Amino acid sequence: MIQEISIKNFLSFKDKMTFSFVADPSKFREETQVVEVAKGVRLLRFTALYGANASGKSNLMKAFYFIYRFLFIDKDKKGNIDYQTGVIPFRLDDNTQNDNSEFDIIFFVPLKKDAFKRYVYHLVVNPESVVSEELRCGDSETIVFQRNLQNGKYNTLYNFDIDDTTKAVLDLTCRRNMSLFAAYNNMEQNLPNTLEDLKNVKDYFQNYLPRVTGKTDIYKYVTEELVNDAEGKIKKEILTGFETSDININNISFERQKDGSIQDNFYVKGNDDKIYELPGDLQSEGTKRYMGLRHIFCQLLEKQSFLIADELETFIHPDLYEKIVYDFLTAKDNHSQLILTTHYSGLMETVTLRPDSIRFVEKKNDGSSELFSLTDFKGVNELSSIYKAYRDGRLGAIPKIKY
Repeated sequence: MIQEISIKNFLSFKDKMTFSFVADPSKFREETQVVEVAKGVRLLRFTALYGANASGKSNLMKAFYFIYRFLFIDKDKKGNIDYQTGVIPFRLDDNTQNDNSEFDIIFFVPLKKDAFKRYVYHLVVNPESVVSEELRCGDSETIVFQRNLQNGKYNTLYNFDIDDTTKAVLDLTCRRNMSLFAAYNNMEQNLPNTLEDLKNVKDYFQNYLPRVTGKTDIYKYVTEELVNDAEGKIKKEILTGFETSDININNISFERQKDGSIQDNFYVKGNDDKIYELPGDLQSEGTKRYMGLRHIFCQLLEKQSFLIADELETFIHPDLYEKIVYDFLTAKDNHSQLILTTHYSGLMETVTLRPDSIRFVEKKNDGSSELFSLTDFKGVNELSSIYKAYRDGRLGAIPKIKY
């Protein structure tokens, strides 16, 4: 589980900003929304991020996804010395355009039931090269490895059992534009089993679900899954979702055609109790998107992983959107985590949402983004309506529109 991520000089995050999943002392919905990963360390399973358009919400999502992608850069690009790192510094300042970007992430990797190991990953990078990279573990933050660029060459310290030959191969594989984890991932099968910490971190981040946005074609994703759903598990979870969400669909079928396309059919019971078949192109965008979201959220809970989602409410009725979030929030004995950006302020009134789960991002005068939490405001518990306070502008993070 992620404890916090710090970002500096990346997209609209000019100054160092920290997004934390640490829960406040409140015991509200403790049993489902908070996981104690170590003594005194209680982490949230869910946060909702609000802000005006162009305030930086999506950029925060991109920061999370950048770390995920950078740790496991595509294998076919590993040998391309001209391939850039993909980092984009803050561009509304002459100085920051040429400065390095920095990332710090503290996270807990589950080793077995209710047992977690703490890691701290630090990365300094520019568009061309990794400047420094470091992994520490445990409460004492013991060094696992350190990698620093000095005079055009990398000096790497390995604090684990590795022979000189393996070290030389790992150093050679790890190009200037990639993480040490990417090099490890590309040659893992040929490495000794002593690299336990590298494997723990790799397995944890590779368990992430892909980033989902309002533009993501998640219906295409779920149809591919349904075609290969030999046991009918995915079909069953979607039909259960239809039944509890007032969507009048009794059955579905997905078959691969000879030309590679997928024939999708939906079956609806009429007033005469007869079952009628409708092709997929007659279904609404909302129904199709709900199918994809239902499957992704079931995957998230099953894998107990991490999902970053941007404006999921696209095409979804607010009541159905609340139910999707509610189903996630009420899952017991689960350490999955979800961070979503949303413009649906009605979610603030959902009784199951912890106040420390509500976050805001606001654009400053210089064009950079600033993060803050609902609990940063005094007297939050005395508000009769968080929704109304936000809509009235008392919490910030809303557009300043002129009519």
